[in-house]
Amino acid sequence: MTRIAAAHQLLLPFNRPEYFSVPEALLSALAWRAYESISNEEQEKPLGLMYKAQAKETLYLSLRPTKPEEDTAETLGNQLRQRGISTAASDRLLGDAVSSSVTGIRIEKTGNQPSSPMTPALALMQNPRGVLVKQGPPDFGAIIESLFTVGHPLVGPSMSATELWLRASDKRLELDPLLSAIDSSMMSTVFQDALRRRTSFPIAEDSVDWCGLYPETPYEWFAKSWQALTSDEWVGALPARVWVDWATTVLRLAMGLGFLWEYAWYEALGMAIVQDSVPDTLEELRGTVRSPLPWQSSRSSISVRDVGATIKGRIARGERIRRSLKERIKDLNGNPDAIEFLRSAARSDFRLSLAAEITEKKDAGKLVWETVKYGLQVRESSGPFTDYYGILKTRGRRYLVIDPGTEWIAVVASLACGSPGTQCNVGDVLRDLTILGMRPELGDLVSLLERAGMARGSADADHAVIVESAF
Repeated sequence: MTRIAAAHQLLLPFNRPEYFSVPEALLSALAWRAYESISNEEQEKPLGLMYKAQAKETLYLSLRPTKPEEDTAETLGNQLRQRGISTAASDRLLGDAVSSSVTGIRIEKTGNQPSSPMTPALALMQNPRGVLVKQGPPDFGAIIESLFTVGHPLVGPSMSATELWLRASDKRLELDPLLSAIDSSMMSTVFQDALRRRTSFPIAEDSVDWCGLYPETPYEWFAKSWQALTSDEWVGALPARVWVDWATTVLRLAMGLGFLWEYAWYEALGMAIVQDSVPDTLEELRGTVRSPLPWQSSRSSISVRDVGATIKGRIARGERIRRSLKERIKDLNGNPDAIEFLRSAARSDFRLSLAAEITEKKDAGKLVWETVKYGLQVRESSGPFTDYYGILKTRGRRYLVIDPGTEWIAVVASLACGSPGTQCNVGDVLRDLTILGMRPELGDLVSLLERAGMARGSADADHAVIVESAF
């Protein structure tokens, strides 16, 4: 069933993001949507939490580390022992060992470190204020929920992204007695049991109006992949840390490519108005969106493969178009059909003013550019905190190229298979990548899958090459 879009639905409902310095922040944002404080203690200033950090006071924020140290580590060890963790080590040594074993990726600039969000308590060890060291960070959880909702057909999701994550976390605790003991011990030691799970986990109701209008986009891929990854089958098949890595990879792609597609869409809207070439349907209009992340052949030179300038320019133009369209929609009487609105804009003075906006060289959308770039980029490429799940890598000071590792393609290709232990073909993987906004050459994709040990069959079988799930 094809929906008729209204003018306001041309602009996607997502709040504007900011750069998130660690991928764990995205899972932690969902955790803080699932839990609430029941403490009566009043804070003079907003409280930022980070697992491993120096305590810090700013004019508007108190930053507190949550990693158990010294006496708190001893208390943690005692709590673990009470929950059945048997060892000859002292409580202090046990607490130190466990608290050090759950650290995540280090933040390069500050040296701060989140915990790896393998359980609800570990996900709560940092919050967006602590990650960004900022009084009013974006509500990443709300943005994720909105992206997730828009990816569904007509009626929207039956469960929120937060509730699906929580269900997966509960399944993990059921399967892993050690993690279950760590979770309850951390909750008791660090938060003194002053957090409780909320009774409901609502979907992004304000985004349901966009459901069914943007199929075959990163939003659809996110909705499908998140439902699959949070299923009992995938939770049971993947080790705890690997599941977290895969989950943060899916969220990074949803954020990075979701916003990049949005701005490629605005660019397409702007061109349709300026060139007075508005098609008859929204589906045809979506077909004019240029590949948000152009994946050039691996045989091309670095300068040809560079996507940095393309992404930055697209976001700047898209932001100027978004603002112009937002103002025009706000001034409307009523809410006309989207195509009718665009055709009216193309045959008015607005067309000339928009053309001038598009050709301006001033920067726009800087925070979105940083979100996309750093969300998709490899954080650290060597050492103990190597990021294996980015897709963009810097080459010198000038270039940013698509260069995914085997771990990244293992996530995308395995989710294309659907369930653990199953198969699909290269055509299925290519379809998912196309929906995400990328279309690599077939040979490059097969080579990447072969390096990951996932491709079966001759490369000259084209789309019929068999792909086996990594787990």
